Amino acid sequence: MLCMENLPMRLESPRIRCSGEPLSIVYDGQELSAVRGETVAAALAAHGIVQYRHTQRGERRGLYCGMGTCFDCLVTINGKANQRACLAAVAAGQQIRSRMPEGSAADPLAPLWPPPEHNEPLQQNVELLVIGAGPAGLSAAIAAARHGIEVVVLDERPHPGGQYFKPLAPSHHATRPVDRQFAEGLALVQAARDAGVIIVQEAAVWGAHAVDEVVAVVKGSEIVFRPRRLVIAAGAYERAVPFRGWTLPGVMSSGAAQTLARAYRVAPGRRVLIAGNGPLNLQLACELIDSGVQVVAVLESASRVSPRQWRELGSALRNAPELIARGLGYLRKLRRQRVPVLWNHGIVSASGVERLERVRYAPLDASGVSNPSEAVEVAADALCLGYGFIPATEIARALGCTHRMVTRHVSYLATETADDGATSLSGVFAVGDGTDLGGHRVALARGALAGITVAKELKRGDRDPFERRQALRALKRAERFQVALWSLYRAPPVHLELVPDEVTLCRCEDITFGQVRAEIDAGHDSLARLKRSTRLGMGRCQGRYCAGPAALLLARSAGVRPAVYGWAPRLPVKPTPAVSLAFEKTEWRGHRRTGTPNLAHPADITPLPDQEAAILIIGGGVIGACLAYDLALAGEDVLVVERDDANLQASGANAGSLHVQLLSFDFEVGTQADVSPAAATLRLGPRSIALWQELARACGEDFEIRINGGLMVADTTEAMKFLVAKAALERRFGIDNQIVGASELRSLAPALSERLVGAEFAPEEGKINPSRATYAVLNQALRHGARFIRGADVTALNADAGGWRIETSRCRIRAGRVVNASGPWSRDLGRLVGIELPVYSAPLQMIVTEPAPPLVNHLVAHANRHLSLKQAASGGLVIGGAWSAAYEEARRFISATRPSIEGNLWVAQQVLPQIAGLHVLRAWAAMNVDIDGAPIIGEVPGLRGFFNAVTSNGYTLAPIVARMTRDLMLRGGCEYDPQPFAITRFH
Repeated sequence: MLCMENLPMRLESPRIRCSGEPLSIVYDGQELSAVRGETVAAALAAHGIVQYRHTQRGERRGLYCGMGTCFDCLVTINGKANQRACLAAVAAGQQIRSRMPEGSAADPLAPLWPPPEHNEPLQQNVELLVIGAGPAGLSAAIAAARHGIEVVVLDERPHPGGQYFKPLAPSHHATRPVDRQFAEGLALVQAARDAGVIIVQEAAVWGAHAVDEVVAVVKGSEIVFRPRRLVIAAGAYERAVPFRGWTLPGVMSSGAAQTLARAYRVAPGRRVLIAGNGPLNLQLACELIDSGVQVVAVLESASRVSPRQWRELGSALRNAPELIARGLGYLRKLRRQRVPVLWNHGIVSASGVERLERVRYAPLDASGVSNPSEAVEVAADALCLGYGFIPATEIARALGCTHRMVTRHVSYLATETADDGATSLSGVFAVGDGTDLGGHRVALARGALAGITVAKELKRGDRDPFERRQALRALKRAERFQVALWSLYRAPPVHLELVPDEVTLCRCEDITFGQVRAEIDAGHDSLARLKRSTRLGMGRCQGRYCAGPAALLLARSAGVRPAVYGWAPRLPVKPTPAVSLAFEKTEWRGHRRTGTPNLAHPADITPLPDQEAAILIIGGGVIGACLAYDLALAGEDVLVVERDDANLQASGANAGSLHVQLLSFDFEVGTQADVSPAAATLRLGPRSIALWQELARACGEDFEIRINGGLMVADTTEAMKFLVAKAALERRFGIDNQIVGASELRSLAPALSERLVGAEFAPEEGKINPSRATYAVLNQALRHGARFIRGADVTALNADAGGWRIETSRCRIRAGRVVNASGPWSRDLGRLVGIELPVYSAPLQMIVTEPAPPLVNHLVAHANRHLSLKQAASGGLVIGGAWSAAYEEARRFISATRPSIEGNLWVAQQVLPQIAGLHVLRAWAAMNVDIDGAPIIGEVPGLRGFFNAVTSNGYTLAPIVARMTRDLMLRGGCEYDPQPFAITRFH
C-alpha cells in the first residue's frame, strides 16, 4: 500500500511496500501523518521537517548522526524531554514538541520511565555478553553459540544489524531482499537466532565497572549483567568536519541519510549534495538516485585513482574483487545519470536562513587546502557528510583496556587487541569498528575469532580447527583489502587552523573555534584545562564530536603532542534516564576515608633550571591560587608548584557549593557541638563567600556566583527537630538562618517534593563555578608577578639556615618559607618534614544531569541523608553529598561506583521528583579533604617558615584560609583567632 497521502519525501520502489499502519502525530501543534514502525525523525522528514531542538543561542538543530550519538535531534514526546527522534518510534496520538517542558506544575518534566519495581537492579548471569548487534557482535555471538555457549547480545537500536546492514524498518516490507547488503544482514541475524543467541534490542549499556559487571537500561529497567566473558562490538560514529554552516538543519552524516533512505524509505532532501572520503558516499548517491532523488554532485577529498597506484589496485582486486566491481559499478551509474564525481574537492561553507539552502565547494590543492576563488555555489536542501569514522571505545576505556593513538584524519584511540579481539584485560574482547576501523569484513572475521576463543576458554572448543584457520584467513584478506583501499582513498591533511573563529566546534555546548583558540592563547594548553575553562566536551555527546578536532587544534596551536584523545572515561557512557538508576542505599555518617594515591598525569615534565623564591606554595588548587594572589598583591615573591596542572585534582572536580551552615553529619543533638572544630569554623563561611565576590570583581570575570540561599530539608518530624537544634547552634556563631515549614518551603522552592515537612533556610549560601574561578584567580596572581610550575612533584624538603631546600621532579628550589596547600595530599607532604597531619582523603563522586528548565534556585541538602543539590548556570543539576568513589591502583584513577550513583540519585529524586524526567550526563570523582571539620592554618611549631593551609569544605573556605595564612605570614596575626585552627589542637 502507499504511505497515506504519498508524501513527496517518501521513497517508492516496486520491490518495497509500505506496510505500517497509518497513524497521526502532532509536532509543535501541527498534525502530521505517520506510519507505525518508523521513527519520529523519519516521520518528520517525510513531511520535509528538519528542525528539532533549540540551542542556548536560539539556533535550531536537525538530524545529524542518525544513530543516537550526537543528541541534536532531541524532542519532547508526551512530556518526556530530550528523546532522540532518530531512535524513538512513532505511536498514535503522540504530542511532540521541539522544546522542553517548563518544569512548572502546569508543564512538568514527565518521568522518562516508571520507578524501579525492585529494591536493587535485576542481576543476570550469562556465559558470554556481547555489546552491539552489528556485523562484529553478531559474528562473535554466532561462533560462540554454535559451540554451546550461552550468549546474550545487547543493542541500543530498535532492530539488529548495526550501522552497516541497516535493516528495513517494520514500517516497510519486501518479499525478498532488494540487494546483497540487505540479504547478508538478514542472514546474519537469522543465523544468530538459529544458534540460540538472545538478542535484546533497545538495551543501552551505560557502564562497565568490571568484566563481570556490565550495566544496561533495557526498556527503562536497569539490569546488571554478570558475564564470564565480554565482547565489546560497539561500532563507530562518523567524525565531525566543521565548516561555516555545518550545524544547519539539513546538514547530516552520510550514515543518517542512508538510514532514512534504506531503512525508512524517506529522502534526506530533494536536492542532495554528498561530500567526504571513501566509497560509501558513492553507494549512498546510487541508492538515492535509484529512489528518484536528485543528487547534485559527489565531492571526494581524495585524488582520483591513478595507474601509478597499480600495486594498491592489484592488492584490492586480489583480496576483494567483488567489492572493487561494486565500486566501479557505482561510478558507472553516476556517470550514466550525469552526476558529477569531483575528486580533490571539499566543502567551503553551507548557508540558509532556518535550514540548509545553499552549499559552496571548491577544489583542494595537494595539501588539502581549498581555493575560495574557485568556489562553486549550488542550491541544496540536504548536505551529506561522510569523512570517515571514530571507533566507539568508551566502554573499553572505562574498563581500562590498553589503547593506542592512530594518527589518521583527526586521530583517534584504537583498542589494542590480538587477532581474536583479546584485549589487555583477561576475559574482555573488542571487535569491529568500535575497536579500530577496518570495515564489515574485518568485523565479521575478528568477531568469529573472538567467539571461537571464548568457546575454547570456556572449555567448549576448538572442536573444529579449520573454523579458526578459515576465519583467520578471512581476517588477513580483509585487512589487506582495507590497507589497499585507504591507500587509494588517501585523504589530504586536516586543516583546522583555517576554520573561521565563528564556526562551532562543540555542537552540544555551542562553543566556537574562536573561544577555544582564545583559551589556548591564554595558556590552557591541555584538553583537561580546555574542558574546565570552556565546558568543551561536557554536553550530551560527551566529546565524541569535539574531542578529536580540539586535540588536533591544541597540538597545532600550542605545539603540544596530543598524547591522549578525549578526556578521562566517565560513566554513564551515554545520557541515561536518572529514574532507571535510582535505588535506595543504606545511609552512614561522615566521609569514608582512603589513602592518598598520586593521581597526577602531568603534561609537562621537562627539566628546569634551579629556582628561588621568597615563598613557595605547594599545591596548584584553589587555596594555592588564592594565596598566591594575596601574596603577590602584597608584593611578595611567590612561586606555586603543582605535580599535575592547576585545578585538575580536588579543586577542579569540586561541585561548587558555597556552604555556611553545618553539614548534617557535622552536628549531633545532645553533644557538645558548640565547642566542635566544625562549629568554630562557622564564622569563616560568610566572610569567605564575601571574599569570593571581591575576587570575582578583581578578576573582572563571572565566576557564576549565585547567593540565593541554602535549604537543608527534612521529611520527618524527627529530622525537623534536628534542624531546629542545629540552626540554634549556628545562630550563636553568627549564621543567619530560619526554620521554615512545609507551606513556606513550597513557596520558596515549588519544585521540591510535597513529602518534605520543612527546612532550615540559610540565605547566605550559594554556588560558584570552580572551573572558572580557580583559573581566573591564578591568572590574576600571575599578572601580579607570581610564578607557576606544573608537573613538579615535591620529593624532599629540608630546612637550613637560609630557609628551605626543595627537591622536585623538575627542578631544585630555594625558598625562604614554604606553604603546604596540597589538599588531600597534605599529610604526605607533612611527612617529608617529619610531622603527622591528621588530614585524610575521601574519594567522592558527583553527578550532573542534562540541562533542565529552572527547577531549584537554592543550594539543597538533606537533614539525614547524603545530598547536595543545585542547578548550575548551564541548567544541569549537580548532585552530590559525599557519596564514595573508588580508586583504581592500576590506572591511578578515581571513578564513580554504581551503588553510589544509584543511592545518590534515589535521594535526589525524593527531594526533587522531576529529576525522574531527566537523563544523567555523567558522574565523576575526586579526592576530598577530610579533617575534623576545621582548617589547619599557620606555622608549624619547631619548623620555622613551614606553614599549613589546608581545609575541608575547601572551595567555600579557600579565600579566607588564604587570607588568614597571608596575614599570619606577613603580620603575625589575622582577623580571626587562629588558635582553633592551629595544628597544636591535635596534640
